[in-house]
Amino acid sequence: MNCGVWSFNTPPKNNTRKGVLHMENHFGIIMARLITLLCLLMLIGTFIPSVAAVKGGEDIEVDVNNSPMMWIEHSTNLSDEMDWEITVKLNSNASDNGTTVKILRQMCTNEGVCFPPEFVNVSSSDGNSSWASSWQTIDDHAYVNWKVTLNYTDGEEETWPKSGEYAKAWSDCWYDINNDIWGGEGCEAVVVPLDRDGNDDGLPSISFLATMAMMAVAARKLHSE
Repeated sequence: MNCGVWSFNTPPKNNTRKGVLHMENHFGIIMARLITLLCLLMLIGTFIPSVAAVKGGEDIEVDVNNSPMMWIEHSTNLSDEMDWEITVKLNSNASDNGTTVKILRQMCTNEGVCFPPEFVNVSSSDGNSSWASSWQTIDDHAYVNWKVTLNYTDGEEETWPKSGEYAKAWSDCWYDINNDIWGGEGCEAVVVPLDRDGNDDGLPSISFLATMAMMAVAARKLHSE
């Protein structure tokens, strides 16, 4: 029985190599586009205010209910390079038990730069029931972040706000990065004019224009590929 001669058409090695390279290049282009798209989405997200985001000019206070603290008083709506003061009043049980107070502060500028948080010197009075501290605000400060920590004699401690976030006191001239607006009674000299609602005059913000420009460049690059 003559079965004839079997022949297999094996592609040349060069063509196989070219096919592999083509697939690798195609995969690389897809990955580059996905990464670019992800970066664009992240960039856009930074300019979309979060629903839970803090609004400019609205101080965040510590809730002293059900705590060893009776009240907390602090400065707010201050200008630059002024004395920022805070006083924490403990109830009698806490002061009699030897509870002490620490205050953590962080100052942030209108450019969005926040200095490293640090504990400040605190002095006590009235039988260790009142604890106070003060410091000078920095130039062009937008707000002061702060926390209060109570140290108990058994070695335990508690920090407020309980949410883990900072309490916040805005200055008299602040820039809200989340909403891209200026505000405060001391902002008469701000370059961007404000309307009655605290918004600018309808001109696109610099951050928005920069975002649009970056998106246009990225889109053109994707199209060319």
